[in-house]
Amino acid sequence: MIAALLLLIPFLTALVLVAARPAQARPIALVSSLASLAVVLYAWIGYSGGMVIHYDLDWVNAWGLRFVVGYDGIGLLMVILTGVVFPFIIGAGYGQAVDRPAQFNALLLFTQAFLFLVFQAQNALLFYIGYELTLIPMFFLLLLWGGEGRRAITMRFFIYTLFGGLALLFGIVYLLTQGNGNGDFTALAQLSLPANTQVWLFWALFLAFAIKLPIFPFHSWQPGTYYMAPLQGTMVLGAVLLKMGLYGVYKLVFPIVPAGVEHWRTTVIVLALIGAVYGGIIAFRQNDFKRLVAFSSLSHVGVMCAGLFAWNAYGISGSFYQAFAHAILVVSMFYIVGAVQERMGTTDLGAMGGLKGPAPRLAALFLLVVVNAIALPFTQSFVGEWLMFAGLWQVDGWLSFFALTTIVLGAIYVLYTYQRVMLGPDHANAALKDAGTRDHLYLVPLIATTLILGVYPGPILDLLDAPVQQLLSSLSVH
Repeated sequence: MIAALLLLIPFLTALVLVAARPAQARPIALVSSLASLAVVLYAWIGYSGGMVIHYDLDWVNAWGLRFVVGYDGIGLLMVILTGVVFPFIIGAGYGQAVDRPAQFNALLLFTQAFLFLVFQAQNALLFYIGYELTLIPMFFLLLLWGGEGRRAITMRFFIYTLFGGLALLFGIVYLLTQGNGNGDFTALAQLSLPANTQVWLFWALFLAFAIKLPIFPFHSWQPGTYYMAPLQGTMVLGAVLLKMGLYGVYKLVFPIVPAGVEHWRTTVIVLALIGAVYGGIIAFRQNDFKRLVAFSSLSHVGVMCAGLFAWNAYGISGSFYQAFAHAILVVSMFYIVGAVQERMGTTDLGAMGGLKGPAPRLAALFLLVVVNAIALPFTQSFVGEWLMFAGLWQVDGWLSFFALTTIVLGAIYVLYTYQRVMLGPDHANAALKDAGTRDHLYLVPLIATTLILGVYPGPILDLLDAPVQQLLSSLSVH
C-alpha cells in the first residue's frame, strides 16, 4: 500500500492538473506533496530494517521485466529525501510568476512520481523505465519555462542524458542475456561475471550515472542547465535528480561488477576530485549568484562521488548522508537566490551589497544557510563530509587531502558571496522588503533540519548502516 500511494498520489494529482487546469494549481500540488510526505514518514516510522518488498508481480517475464518495488535502508533514505524536499520545491513557486501554473506543477509532480519509482524499483528494467521517465517532465520544464538559450541548452541536456541512458540499457540487456532473463537486482548480483567482462561493462553501467551526477569530464551540460532552468526546475535537478546517480551506482554497479569497480575506482575518484576542485575554483570566479551556486553544486557532487567510490563503510555512508544534506542545502541556497532576485531584479553580484540594512532577517536566515554550506561542526554537512574524508583517508591520504581542499574553497566563495550580497554600506534602496512569513515558513524548517541532524545524525545513519555492511560483506570488502 505504501509503494502504491507514493506512486499514485503525485501521478494522479498531476493528471488532474493537466486535465482540469484548476486556478488553484499550486495549493493542490502542495497538498499532494504534503500527502506524499505523510506516507513517507509513516513508512520511516514503520521500518524495522532489512529489505521491504511491497509488490512482486509478473509483468513481461520473457523480457526479464517484473514489477518489484520496495526498499532497504538506503532506498528508504532516497524516498525520504524525495518526500521531504518536494513540498519545499513546490512551495518555492509561491511569489514566482509562472505561465500555465497547472501544467508547470503537474510536471513537477510527474517527476516526483517517477523518482519514487526509481528509488523503489528492485528490477533493473523497471529501474531503467523510471530513470528515463524522469527525463520527460524535466525536458518540458526546461524547454517551456527555461530562460535565455533554453532550446540549445535543453537539447544538450537531453542528448547527454539520453546517451547515458542508452549505455545503461545496453548494459542491462547484456546482463539479462548472461543470466536466466530475471532482471531482479538480487539475481543480477549473483551472475559472477568474468573479471575482464566486468572491466568494460563497468562503463556501460556507470556512464549514465556519471552524466547524471555529473562528474568531470561529463559535466559540461550542468552549469548552463542549472542557470537557465526555472528556479524550481533547478531545485529538482540539484536536490533530487543527481541523487539517482549515487543510488544507481549502489544498486547496479557495486554489486554486479565489483571487479570493474576495483579496477576503475581510483580513476573515478581522481576524476571526481578534479571536478570538485575545478567547480570550487570556477564558483569563486562567478559574478552571477545563480551560476555560483550551480558550480558549487558541481564541487559538492564530486566529493560525494569520490566518497562513494572509496568503497568502504565510512565513504559510502558519508556519501549518502551527504546526499540528504546536499538536497536540503540546494533548495535552501536556490531559494535565497530567488528571494534576492525577487527584491533586486537581478542575480548579478556586482549590483548587490548592503542588503542586511533593509533586510536584516533575510541576512540572518542566509547566514544560517551559509553555516551549513561551509560544513561547520554541529551542522548536517559536517557529518557527511567528515565521514567521506575518513573513507578517502583509508584509500589514500593524498586523495583525502585534495577532497579537504574543497572545504576550504567552499568556505572562501560562500563567505565571499555572503559579503558581496549582504554586507557593506546599507543598500541605496531602503524600500527593499525584509524576509516575511513565507520566507520563514520555507527556510526555518530547512535550517532546523540541518542543525538537528548535525547534532543527532543517528536517524539517518541507522538507515545506512545495515545495507552498507551487507553490501561490503557480500563483496568481501573491509
